[in-house]
This record gives sequence, structure tokens and C-alpha cells, in this order.
Amino acid sequence: MEGGERRITELGPKVRDALDSTGGDAAGVIRAAREGLLAWVANGELGRAWPEGRRRWTSARAIVLGLAGLAAATAVVVWWRLPVTFRVGPDGPAGRLGDLIEAAGTAPVPLRFSEGSSIVVGARGRLRVLAADAGGARLLVERGPADVAIRHRPRRGTRWQLEAGSFRVLVTGTRFHVDFSPERQTLAIDQQEGAILVSGPCLPEPLRVEAGQTARLSCLPVASPPADEPASTAPAPIGTRAAPVAAPAAAAVAASPPLAPATRVGWRELIAAGRYAEGLRAAERAGFARACQSAAESELAALADAARFSGRQARAVEALQALRRRYPRSEAAATAAFALGRIAFEQGGSYDAAVRWFSTYAAERPSGPLIGDAVGRLMEARQRAGDRAGARADAERYLGRFPEGPYAGFARAILAE
Repeated sequence: MEGGERRITELGPKVRDALDSTGGDAAGVIRAAREGLLAWVANGELGRAWPEGRRRWTSARAIVLGLAGLAAATAVVVWWRLPVTFRVGPDGPAGRLGDLIEAAGTAPVPLRFSEGSSIVVGARGRLRVLAADAGGARLLVERGPADVAIRHRPRRGTRWQLEAGSFRVLVTGTRFHVDFSPERQTLAIDQQEGAILVSGPCLPEPLRVEAGQTARLSCLPVASPPADEPASTAPAPIGTRAAPVAAPAAAAVAASPPLAPATRVGWRELIAAGRYAEGLRAAERAGFARACQSAAESELAALADAARFSGRQARAVEALQALRRRYPRSEAAATAAFALGRIAFEQGGSYDAAVRWFSTYAAERPSGPLIGDAVGRLMEARQRAGDRAGARADAERYLGRFPEGPYAGFARAILAE
């Protein structure tokens, strides 16, 4: 093999190596290459050194090979940058970011990702895929068990993150079982292959869990022991699979030493470090209303998360409403409306307020990543509020857009009444 054929064979590795030096501007590199090729052809550079009898054929052949190589390079770059996608169920539909994936009965629900990873949501488990890119996805485990198998791809980089309450699990390729209880705010992990890093407000530093180990973690305060027994404030221990270690009732937030004297560390730094309860208290000492007024958009969202993770729903509502008031047309403001609907629905049982907030999100982001869940929860909130006509209208709307979505069965049951 020689000439153009050899160059085509060598194209793939060269494109892959070139990707690392694009600085994220792969489209710009392709555009520059295309313009250079066309300029090269226009200036008569092709075949200049060849004998006259072969020049025309060689020029045409080189143009075809060059354009074919350019098309191949473009396809490789596009494929390399595509975010992972997923399907719900053995032969189910394509999943949508933000939609609720729930194993309502005893049968597990599998998620299969385009790059080979998989997650099986166990009985009564609830999970959402919040975001995805070429390296992986960000997941929210709302409740219950899940078996996670993440494929490691060293050339592309593997970046997966699981959120469960106040805990964050960083994954680069591994297999493990996770179980989260939102009522107890406890996270259980059984590591089967590889290793993960777990961070949380009661952990002074990220906790590495390796193959064969188990972790039982909670950031709720430990109940006061009898007077003659010392208090335990350590996080739940790590044990081996052969001899698992039972976790104490909870790990106290006090187990995390302060980052620095309170006078030198503000609420922003504490929350950014994952010290949610401490950060919330610091914001309250500084004046919570003043903090909400001075915080940037992302800081308000983080402050609301810190309040939710600390069980302070009223403070979360205050921060979310400030976010909507100060940044009314932003994506974060629409997401805040959805979060306000969740708080009203799940914590206070205020179904009329939940209807208002889920309707707000649907109106502001009719094609947003949370629209499926917003319409499904809106339908359920209307039904619980006694608005049967509104619930039927939402059920028809939901089935029209998401006939195989996680709320489809509930929608059909409403329409069958």
C-alpha cells in the first residue's frame, strides 16, 4: 500500500493525536484544514511535481482522497465529542435528561448507555440522569438501590458522578452497588471492582472505597450516648466484603473539622468545600437575606442545595425565590421553579403550590430537560389537590409527548377513571 491509500490508513491515529492539541476547538481545526485544502487546489499545488501525462489524473485522485480524508476526519471528531446517550428498559425508548426513572414494583429497571456502561435501578428505586457529555454522565439517586457498572475508557477519559443527598460519588470505571435512604440520609456502598471516591459534608476528605470494601455513611447527628460512654462522631467505617463492619447509627457533621477559624472563612467557601451545614450557619450569621441579595446566580443555587441537604427547607425556598427574583429569565431560575415544586410536593404536601411551580417550569421551559418530570408531577399534584379535570388534561398532555415515560402508567390510570 502506498501513496494516498497509505495516508488514508494513517489518518485515524493522526486525527486522534491531533484532537489532544485542539484546545477544545476541533471545529476550528477542521475549518482551517478545509480552507487550506481548497486554497491548495486553487493555487495549482496538486501534481506540480508529476509528469504532465499523469498530472490531471493524479490531481483529481488527490482531490477525491483529500476530501474523503476530510470527511473522515470530520466524522471522527464529531463522534469523539458526542455525549453518551441511554435507553430505559431492555428494549425501551431513548432516555431523556432529567426524567424520573423509577422501579415502582419489584422488577428492576435497566439503563444501558451508548458507550457500554449500565445501571440497574432496584425495587422502589428512583434515579435521574441530569447531564451527559462525551466522558460520562451526572446522576441523581433519589432513593433506593442501584447496581452500577461504568466502563473505563482511558483514551477519552471517563467522568461520571452520582449524587445522593449530600454525598457525591466520583467514578472513572468500576462496578458497585449503591443504596440511598432519603429519610435517614444514609448511603451504603458495596464495591465490586475498581475504586470510587465519596465526598460529603461529614467527611473531612474524600473517602476512597476499593474492590471488596463496603461503606455505610450518614451525615445526620449521632444520638447522645449514656453519660458513662464516650460520644462517637466518626463517619461510618469501611469493611471488607468477607467481614463487613456494621455502621453506627450515623456520622455526625461535627466529625468534619472546620476549614479555618469562622472569622476567616465565609459561607461561599464552606459550601464550595461541601460543608453544607457549616456554610448554611455561616450564611445565617452573616444575615441570610443579605447573603441571598449579594450572591451570584450559581452561589444562590448552591446555597439552596446546602439548605435542602441540611433539612432546612424554608431556607431553601428563600434562596430559590431570591434566585428567581434576581435572575428571572435564566435557566437556573426555571430549574429553581421545578425545585420549589418538589419541595412543596414532597415536604409540605402543599399540592396547590406544587401545581403553581411545576406549571411555571413547564411554561418557561416547554422543551427543557426536566419537562417530562414536571408534567408528570404536575399531573400527580393536580390529582392530589382534587383537580380531576386538570389531572386528566395533564395526563393527555403527558401521553402525547411521553407515551413510554415513567409516568405513563399513572397517566393511563387517571384517564381510565
